[in-house]
Amino acid sequence: MTPKSQDKLPPATEPPAESANHAAAIARLIEEHNSVLRAFLMTRVRDENEAREIAQEAYVQMLQLDRPGTISFLRAYLFKTAANIALNRSRQRRTRAVLDVKANFEPPINDLTPERWVLADEELAIVQRALFELPPKCRRAFVLYRFMDWSQPEIANDLKVQERMVRKYLSYAGTYCRQRVLGYSAEEAKARVKDE
Repeated sequence: MTPKSQDKLPPATEPPAESANHAAAIARLIEEHNSVLRAFLMTRVRDENEAREIAQEAYVQMLQLDRPGTISFLRAYLFKTAANIALNRSRQRRTRAVLDVKANFEPPINDLTPERWVLADEELAIVQRALFELPPKCRRAFVLYRFMDWSQPEIANDLKVQERMVRKYLSYAGTYCRQRVLGYSAEEAKARVKDE
């Protein structure tokens, strides 16, 4: 190299003034707002270690800006950058969780034997008969609650009774059907429900 070409190259050890000023501004920003930024991030991620990591990642991004002089509101930019990092991490976690569920999904195995199928059909028939043996309001409350997913206040309104009565209907119907499935006759099941 000729002496003239060496004069054109900037010294390798001296950073440009703008970059040094930017690093100093970021250092001041960290010193002044680090605890506030971590508290801000805790409201989003609820994990102190993750909040600390996100803050560090935001500081690194701030230091890597191509033209740091163009951003005049560094504090606002820092908080926005940190919020975006937190949001991206949250999205990544949700995506990973969905993928994990899909990866671990195994189709259900139907291990019911033919005998169990027959028993289940018989029990279902017994429950259907037992429901028709119940008083009409009791039956309606049970069907609305168990099969239609109505709330107890909705059922009380529909039947024009108090919620306390709906609870009694549901308890009676559940116990009665269980007794019938266990093999008790209608009269025996009614007597057993009264005893409970």
